[in-house]
Amino acid sequence: MTALIIIFSILLFLFLVSLIKINVIAEYRDKPKVTLKILFIKINIIKEKKAKKKSTSNKPKSQTKKKNTKKKTKKNDTKKESISIALLKKQGVSGLLDILKRLLSIAKGSLSNFFKHFIIHNFDVKVTLGGDDPSDTALGYGAVCAVVYPVMGRLYTTLNIEDYTADVVCDFNEDSKTTAFAYLYGSIRIIFILKIAFGALFKLIKTYLKMKFR
Repeated sequence: MTALIIIFSILLFLFLVSLIKINVIAEYRDKPKVTLKILFIKINIIKEKKAKKKSTSNKPKSQTKKKNTKKKTKKNDTKKESISIALLKKQGVSGLLDILKRLLSIAKGSLSNFFKHFIIHNFDVKVTLGGDDPSDTALGYGAVCAVVYPVMGRLYTTLNIEDYTADVVCDFNEDSKTTAFAYLYGSIRIIFILKIAFGALFKLIKTYLKMKFR
């Protein structure tokens, strides 16, 4: 009886963990910034890089390091070539193209399944056009509007977007610059990521077995 209670509690715990949301916060102002938030944990995937201090020392790099890097790149190239040549010899051109087609299909299916379950709660895009010449700014305004608004409308009908704003404005003040801002906040549950990952893994194993026993 105690064993069943332990198993049930473990399964219940895993089920509750799978229901946790992974929040994605992406922002672009001058540089892109992407942050994952799981409960109280924040993980910066893409963050602003700090400017590195230039070293004052003018020491020349050793030639041995260059030789070692060249040897490593040559070894990596030979390994890549040997794998591709082995596949080409075993499967033939048609077989190799079939494998690539299957892998692309798996990647495309996994990506489409991800965006089916990925909910975008907020998506904001703002472009401010500036410049010295008002006529050029007005022409740029028309060109940017012809791209931004149709693309945002297409994304709204394709993806799971709850709320979005798209704004293109002109700034005719002197010394004004063209700036772009984008903000995205979305989430997906862990259970859907596991489902997509296991589905892709199953298809990869199936493709591997077909390739091996062909």
